[in-house]
Amino acid sequence: MADLPAETRTALWTQAIAKAKSLWGDRWGLAYNGDHARSQCQAHIHIGKLIEGVESGKFVVVSSPAEIPVPDPNGAWIHAVQGKLHVHLGEQLNENVLLR
Repeated sequence: MADLPAETRTALWTQAIAKAKSLWGDRWGLAYNGDHARSQCQAHIHIGKLIEGVESGKFVVVSSPAEIPVPDPNGAWIHAVQGKLHVHLGEQLNENVLLR
């Protein structure tokens, strides 16, 4: 993800959020696993329904996909709260916040 140009990364997050909203409405979530937990060689974003009540105290709040920080090797998970985006960083396995 860090190797992508900023405009490409923004387009990827924007499209993933749009797809997630179309599938799950306000309960959407995105997950990007860290380098050590990724099961595929290519970067990919998991799109799913956010598990009810899941939240951690460590997140940054942003207003748009362009403001999403570049995930470090630990990955990220993202969801909407009151018109903003909560971006959770610092965990390797992030897809476990989404219903399967």
